[in-house]
Amino acid sequence: MLKKSKVIFLSIAAVGFMAGSVTAFAEKSDGPTFSAAVVNKEPCPVTAYPTMPLGTDPTIALDLEFGAGAQAITQCLKNRKHLKVVVRVDNAFMTDPYGAARLNAPLFLTNIEKMITQYETTHGLKIGEDIDIRVVFSGTGAVLATTGHGIFANAAARWNAQNPLATPMSTSPVNPYRAVVERGMAVGMKFYLCQEASRTLGITMANKIPGINFVPAAHAATADFQMDGYAIIIP
Repeated sequence: MLKKSKVIFLSIAAVGFMAGSVTAFAEKSDGPTFSAAVVNKEPCPVTAYPTMPLGTDPTIALDLEFGAGAQAITQCLKNRKHLKVVVRVDNAFMTDPYGAARLNAPLFLTNIEKMITQYETTHGLKIGEDIDIRVVFSGTGAVLATTGHGIFANAAARWNAQNPLATPMSTSPVNPYRAVVERGMAVGMKFYLCQEASRTLGITMANKIPGINFVPAAHAATADFQMDGYAIIIP
C-alpha cells in the first residue's frame, strides 16, 4: 500500500507541475498583436531597404512598410557572428502552387539576392566573414552548376509551348542562370556539386562552372556540414 501511495502522490505532483507550467506559459501572451516571446534587442534592418526612399530611418522602416508597431514585434537575428549555413538544392526549377515545374525560375538561385539582402542589409552581416554559406547541388539541381546542359534547352522549349503569349525563352543549352551563381561566389558563397548526380547527368570539368567544387555524394556531404555546425536550409 505504501508503494502505491507514493506512485499516486508522484502522479498528482506531476499533474500539478504540468498544470502550473501551462498556466505560466499562457501568461506570456497578452493578445494577438504582441507576444512576449519576441526579444527585439538587436536592431533590424540596420540599413533601410533599397526599395525605401533615400534617407529612410532604418529604425522605422518596418513600421512604414507593414504598419505602426511592426518594428517592435519583429524578431531579429540574435546570432550575428560565426554563422554557418548549408543550402541543399535538389531540383533545377521551382514549382508552382500546384506542384508543376516553373521552367523559367531556378530553385534557390532566385533567392540569392534575397539572401544577400537579408543578411547584409537587414542584419549587417558580411557573407564570407560573419556568415559562411555553402550551397550543395544535387539531383537535377546539379545542372545549375554547369555552363550549359540540354535540360535548359528542353525546359525552355516546354515553357515556350505552355506560355505562347509570354516573351519566349532561348532554347540554347547554355545555362541562363550562370551569372546568378557567379554573383553568389562574388559575395563569398561557396558552391559544391554532387559527383553522383554529375555521373547521371553527364557533367564533367568541361561543363562545370569554374570555382564550384565537387563532393562525392550530396547526402553525405550535407550530413558532414551539419555535424560541423552548419544549419541546413532546404529551399
